[in-house]
Parts: sequence; C-alpha cells; structure tokens
Amino acid sequence: MHVTSEKTFCFGKFTLDLRRGCLRAGDREVELRPKSFDVLRYLVENAGRLVAKDEIIEAVWPNVTVTDESLTRCVSDIRLALEDADQRLIKTMTRRGYLFTAPVSSGADRVSGENAAPTITRDGVVPPGTPSGARFSLVVLPFVNLSGDPAQDHLSDAITDGLTAYLSRIRDAFVIARGIAMTYKGRAIDVRQIGRELGVRYVLEGSAQHSGSRVRVSAQLIDVDTGAHLWAERFDADHVDLLQTQDDVVTRLARTLQIELTALESSRISRAAAENHGAEDLALAGEAIYLRYGPSRGESEIGFGLCERALAIDPNNVRALGILAERTTTRVTGMQSIDRDADIRCSDELAARALAADPNSYHAHHAKARVLVAQKRADEALIEAERSLRLNPGFIPSYLVLCQANLMLGLPKKAIEHARKVKRLSPPDPYLYVFHTQEALAHIMLHEDDLAVACLQQAVANNPEFPAASGYLVAALALSEKATEAQKQLDRYLSLRDAHVRTIAGWRRMAYSEDPAYLALRERIYEGLRKAGMAEQ
Repeated sequence: MHVTSEKTFCFGKFTLDLRRGCLRAGDREVELRPKSFDVLRYLVENAGRLVAKDEIIEAVWPNVTVTDESLTRCVSDIRLALEDADQRLIKTMTRRGYLFTAPVSSGADRVSGENAAPTITRDGVVPPGTPSGARFSLVVLPFVNLSGDPAQDHLSDAITDGLTAYLSRIRDAFVIARGIAMTYKGRAIDVRQIGRELGVRYVLEGSAQHSGSRVRVSAQLIDVDTGAHLWAERFDADHVDLLQTQDDVVTRLARTLQIELTALESSRISRAAAENHGAEDLALAGEAIYLRYGPSRGESEIGFGLCERALAIDPNNVRALGILAERTTTRVTGMQSIDRDADIRCSDELAARALAADPNSYHAHHAKARVLVAQKRADEALIEAERSLRLNPGFIPSYLVLCQANLMLGLPKKAIEHARKVKRLSPPDPYLYVFHTQEALAHIMLHEDDLAVACLQQAVANNPEFPAASGYLVAALALSEKATEAQKQLDRYLSLRDAHVRTIAGWRRMAYSEDPAYLALRERIYEGLRKAGMAEQ
C-alpha cells in the first residue's frame, strides 16, 4: 500500500508528523493520547492565532458533548510532552482560548525510505521507515464487529483506537497510526503483505461479539515474517457503560501485550551473539523478567542483574535505572529493608538519573513515585503516579502507588477502589499479590479483619515468597482470633529467605506515614504480630 505523504510541522526541537501520527523530539517519539495529539495538531495548524475553546472542541470532538475539562486535560498532557510548564509555546488566554506562539515550519516527511517496501527478517532488522531506537514495530488492525449490527461498530473502533494509543506509549514502540490502520477495515488481510507495506514486525488483530449486556473480546498477535500466532486471549466483559467497557478492555489487553512483546523481543535478542548485546538489549531482557514476575520473586534477581550490566555500559539507561530503583524501594515499602535510609538514598538517586535522562519516561515517573512513598510524601507520590499513568495508562505498577499513597493519607476506601480496579482490568497479572496485599491493609484499617485474611491468603497463594504479605497474614489471622493458624503462619514467615525483619521493633521502623489513621493501622498490625508470638526486639 502506498501511503500519500502528509505534512510535518517543525517547531523548536519538536516535529509533529501527521503521516505517522506522532510527535518526535529528534529521534525520540514523545507519547501523546490520540485526542491530545489532535488538539496539538489543531493548535499548530492555527499557530499565531487565538483559538477559542469552543472551536477546538468542535474540531476535535465533532458531534460529541464534552466539557472544558476534557480540553484542559489534553492541553496539560501537551504541555507535559513539550516541557512547556511556563507556557512559552502554548499560552492560556483566560476565558478566551489558547494561542500557539512558537514559530512553525512545514515540509515533507524527511524520514528516508519511508515509501519503500521493507523486508522483515527474523534476525530482528529494524524495518525501513521505523524511527531510530524502535524495537516493537506493530499495527493494530481494526477490530472486527461480529455482532452483525453496524450500530455496534463503535466499540470495536474504540478498542482499536485505545490499543493504538496505549501501545504507542510503550518505551521504544513504533505503532502505525490509527488512520492508516483503518484503511484495512473490511478487507481480506494477508499479514505478510501488511508487514511489507507498513514495515512492521507484528500485527495485532481481534474481534468483539455482543450478546445482551456482555461482549466477548478476542485478540491475536501475529509474526508477519512467519505468520505464526504468538499470543492469543479471549475474555468476556460487561457492556453497560461504553467508556468503562472500552477502558477495561483496552487496559487489560495493553498490559498483557506489553508483557508479551517485551518477552518476545528479549527472546529474539538472546538468540544473537552475547558480545553484540548492548545496554538496551540487557535492560530489555531485564524488563521482560521484571514484567513477568514483579519485583519480589526469586526470578526477579536475574532481571536486576541484567539491568546492572546495562548500567555498566550506559549509566543513563532509563529502563534499567527505573527497574533498579524499584528493587531498593520495594525493600522499604515491603517491610524488609536492612538499612532503610541507604535504600531510599539509592532509589532516589536512580530515579533522579532516570528523570534527567528522559523526563517523559513512564518508568522514570513511576520510580520517582515509589521513592516518594518511601520518603513519606504521599501527596507528591500521587502526582508522580498520575504522570506515569498519563504517559502509559496500561502500566499497572503505578496503580500500586495510588493504593499506597491513599493508605498513607488514611483513605482506605480509595485504596480498595484502585486495588479492585487492577484486579478487574488485569486478572492474570503477575503483580496481583501486591494489590491483594494493599486491599487487605485497607480492610485492616477499616477493622474488616476477615476480609483482610481472605485477601492476604490470595496474595500468599499468588506469591509465597513475598514476605510482606506473609507477615501481614500473621497479624490478620491473630486479629481474627485464629490463634493456631496465626502461629503456624508466623513460622512460615520466619522461614522465608527474604524475611529479614523478624521483630515488632523492626516492623515499626518500616512505617512510611505519620497520618493518624495510618499509624492506627500499623498499631493493629503490631498487635496482631504480638498476639501470634513475634518477638518485640
């Protein structure tokens, strides 16, 4: 398929590429939600002119009723992407609209070879036209509506749009713009031909089938070189509220796909000669393990070791910096740090380096959010976690910060809400044990000890090696007057390899908030540990 070249707009160090549907800063793609991209495009196309809010809303959301809040959020996303906190590029004209003030030049797309028919090879050669540094090249084909009712196309199209946007947020991903992918709607498809036409390594295709208030979603990831189906998933979702259904389906698929794509690329890299492995290769392999197992399993240590090797080659590798910061922060928030202050200092340094290397990295903002939790700065942690999720809404680990920070602020019901959302959106997720644990802590705070026991039993079943969940289960069982079970669970906790904190005094040192409700929660935990027989000192 020959794609007609469209304009690119250049301003400062940025290029707004309409053909590929992306914003670039040099060779690096800058993440933007689809609507935020559309707002930026409209402002750039009308640079130097005051554009009224109503005009932008009509252009970006035609025939849809939205509030000013939707536009304000898009402008906030754009300013974050453009590093424009002081409004040098986009000025807010109070009660009037917005003015794009930067000088803009336009010209043909300058990426060489973009219309050539690329060849995809199994050794992982980056296809022509793919931006420098991109490792995951794919297209999300329009999801097929199997209901037979054209009126139901909106959900299939919304899933396609959402996945295209979410997957493009994955670090080093190159995802074909939604407008180009939609040209394949309703056509018989040969995935190998698509690979040659679009220069991608993977094709994602899927369908949605409605039955009453339920919708069955199926998706398959295909290797365009071999035609092999690399991954497939099918699940049912409620279809009561369109936006909620779209969010649930897209987040679940995006999270699972990030895990699968990272593992596939890591496996491909590992087949190459070891001496050819660069810092990003090693960091990607480390992330594949991190995403597959989370930060608190024995297998995770292999991933951390790969990230350390990556930093030895490139001290500014953002992926490795973020993952290693997670390791030391987890020791603190997971109640198992031998030297709390040293671990926090290490995490803080790693997160700061990650943010300095790439201010638009969701890895970096998540790492910073986790450090802020350990530093007892809940309000700031919430802000950083929300930034991470704006950059990649499918990055489930950042929801952990939302749970922790709300518990630190004495808001257990909000913590339960976030934990249950993750369990709904990503039921097979390797991080489930931490969300079972966070919900359990909220129940202990609410004096709902039996519910806490149930959650912690699920957490321990999901990851028997996680000391925090095992220790909290000791306390919850004792608080529920299950003395014998609590004593047996204490023995299991003390037998864990990573259970470094073995006294109530040690647990006291791990608290990370001064909020009265949080401190009351901690006292209940100490009471339970004491009743089960844990030593004071």
